[in-house]
Amino acid sequence: MSLIKQLWIGIILILLLAMGGSFFISTYTAKGYLEQQLQLKNIDNANSLALSITQMPKEPVTLELLLAAQFDSGHYQYIRFTDPAGKVIAERHYQGTATDSVPEWFNRLLNIAPSPGVAQVQDGWQQYGTIELLSHSRYAKQKLWQSTKQLLQWLLVAAIVCGVIGTAILRFITGPLNQAVIQAEAIGQRHFITSNEPKTRELRRLVRAMNKLSASVKAMLEKETQKLERLQVASQKDALTNLSNRDHFIKLLDSTAVREDQEQDTAIYLVRLLNLADLNQKLGRDKVDQLLASLGRTFNQYTKDDTGGFAGRLNGTDFALVLSGTQQLKKTAYTLSEHMHDKLIELNIDTKHVGLPLAASPLEIGEHRGQLLSRLDGLLALAEQKGNRGIVVQSLEQPQGLQRNLADWRLSIEQAITSDGILLGDFPVRDHDGSIIHYERPVRLHIDGDWQSAGYFVGWARRLGLLAHIDEHVLNSALADIRAKQLPCAINFSESSLCDAHFRTRTLELLSNTTDINSSLWIEFPESCAIRQMPQLKQFCRALRDLGCKVGLEHVGLEFTRIEELQGIGLDYLKIDSAIIRDADTQDTNHSYIQSLCRIGHSLGMIMIAEGVITETEQRSLATLDTDGATGPGIK
Repeated sequence: MSLIKQLWIGIILILLLAMGGSFFISTYTAKGYLEQQLQLKNIDNANSLALSITQMPKEPVTLELLLAAQFDSGHYQYIRFTDPAGKVIAERHYQGTATDSVPEWFNRLLNIAPSPGVAQVQDGWQQYGTIELLSHSRYAKQKLWQSTKQLLQWLLVAAIVCGVIGTAILRFITGPLNQAVIQAEAIGQRHFITSNEPKTRELRRLVRAMNKLSASVKAMLEKETQKLERLQVASQKDALTNLSNRDHFIKLLDSTAVREDQEQDTAIYLVRLLNLADLNQKLGRDKVDQLLASLGRTFNQYTKDDTGGFAGRLNGTDFALVLSGTQQLKKTAYTLSEHMHDKLIELNIDTKHVGLPLAASPLEIGEHRGQLLSRLDGLLALAEQKGNRGIVVQSLEQPQGLQRNLADWRLSIEQAITSDGILLGDFPVRDHDGSIIHYERPVRLHIDGDWQSAGYFVGWARRLGLLAHIDEHVLNSALADIRAKQLPCAINFSESSLCDAHFRTRTLELLSNTTDINSSLWIEFPESCAIRQMPQLKQFCRALRDLGCKVGLEHVGLEFTRIEELQGIGLDYLKIDSAIIRDADTQDTNHSYIQSLCRIGHSLGMIMIAEGVITETEQRSLATLDTDGATGPGIK
């Protein structure tokens, strides 16, 4: 029970005791007062009647007439005149029918019963008889009943007024308490905020303590995040260019082979800075370092808006760049070469002395990494023979799907959706004890006579604006499977869908009708959403969690290291990219980075899952690095 309810119960009990006590005391006081007044009236009337009889002749007829006149002129229950021996001389009783409007139960509870008035009648110095009379109490009872009802009505009005005033006062007093409750709930959702300290002493101590807790946890997260950034730079980055180092670039390249959503329409560019040693002598080491850093910024700029792109420095002179899209491979290669030439001019370097040949080629599906790099080296050697700005672009024979134009792709994708050509994959995600966390359900579309993974069509669907439409059908299929199989299911929403307001609205409307199974639905977004679409991500994730869904990010750790910025979202889990965990059983390069990443995630209450695990030894090694679960080809 909430504190507000307890306070209200206490206030109501106090009001009941105070007003109930006042009601009963007032009612019983009025009853006593009326009885006393009736008793005094009885005594006064008896004395007055006795005095009149004493002063008049004691004839029976006269006495009878006097008693009758007295009885008829007042409201009496009875008048009785007896002699000293107790014999009745004359007597009158009320013979009418009482039209009493007072309830019987009220009469029983508050019966007005005054004592009768008694007076002695004298005849000279001797006692002649005794007068006894009792006034009728029905009028007093009616008055008491009416006054009691009026008192109760006024007390009810007073209670309502007190309730209204009490509500305003309680709202004012508990305002800081409500803020403390909001802060406590925010901490429970891994959102560490601070509140203004109230004037109330007790609440001030509570809010101050919670502010200290929020500040200390936030400081801890910031410290861990700074450590994580340093570890990322040390284990994954080239210090001078801020590009991926060779080992990390190779792991990124390898991870494309195990990622379902990796676009097949991808190209790789290889650039070589010729005669580096001679340049150091001619231009000076500082100038050459400026050139290398400038080239790094150029390559990073190309990958900034490409969700599947990445760049690396393979050695002192070679740079590699992977980008989505091969339709304008030659144009991109020449544009990249021009940008590098512009950087030379900006640095006031004589372009005649600097060679930057470039080789470009599509990434052939299934091609071994060693064969790919060897082929690119051959292409780059041909580019060197063409001169300092030599460019060689190789166009491989592309699969049937990549030869379509946009109109053909739109027709193929829409036909696959409308003809029930959607299938969800089924890959287990397990904790390190082997228990199921959930099942990953990547989308398949029936295109070109076969079930194609997302990498086959996702690039074209993005260009055509169809990703939100596909994701909506995936959600419907996932909910149907959950209802049928009663198993936890994880699906992916693209960045394009996140940015689509109509998709977000339709999704929330659909999930509002399936609240009984939403707890089995795990929804994940790519890491790029946390970098480029943080406001939409926060708003949508909160709405999804309010409907009972679990929300997470996939492919985490490649770019986004400021994990503490996720605290306001309240994510349930993170999936660490396969490029980071690759070869964790044989190389300890990323061990500290993985542990630090998991430590921050755990402090925010998130489950940390490793992606793309290939072997059992890799999984066992990851279990020692604070991960909670794993998925990939090696997890069955």
